[in-house]
Amino acid sequence: MTINATRKGFITGVLMVLLGLLLIWQKVPNTSGLQYLVFLLYGAGIVWAIYPAAQSGSWMFKGLFNQGFRCFVIVTLIMAVYTFIFFQFNKARIEKDIEVAKQERLKTAKDRTPAEIEQEAQTTRKFYIPLMVSQTIFQYLLIGVVVSTVTAGTLSLSRKK
Repeated sequence: MTINATRKGFITGVLMVLLGLLLIWQKVPNTSGLQYLVFLLYGAGIVWAIYPAAQSGSWMFKGLFNQGFRCFVIVTLIMAVYTFIFFQFNKARIEKDIEVAKQERLKTAKDRTPAEIEQEAQTTRKFYIPLMVSQTIFQYLLIGVVVSTVTAGTLSLSRKK
């Protein structure tokens, strides 16, 4: 049985979620370079979806990009659902993030009163999860398009020589 690009996207997405959970379980800070392993795994999954199609010899850029597209759309969907569920069950994390941002604003924002900064924090609480899910979707779609374009373009150009 061959694994198509959609299934490779599913496998990649599940592995990314597991890696993300492992990093959280190990209490790796968000600022750590280890967080980029998730993106490395994402890129590798897209290349894994595209490269075998290029080896078959009958694919042009359009077909190769399509394989990457099928992969990264599934990964993006999985990561959006994961982000939504993660923040639904981690309200303390939301509060911590908002409190850190609020303290930073209190230190640096000279044009705002503490009451205005508190109002911003209240607004952020209200829209935090939709904002994070939207950011996740945009981020993974953008990275997926870039990696798919570069990989498909490189492979299709290397065959023309």
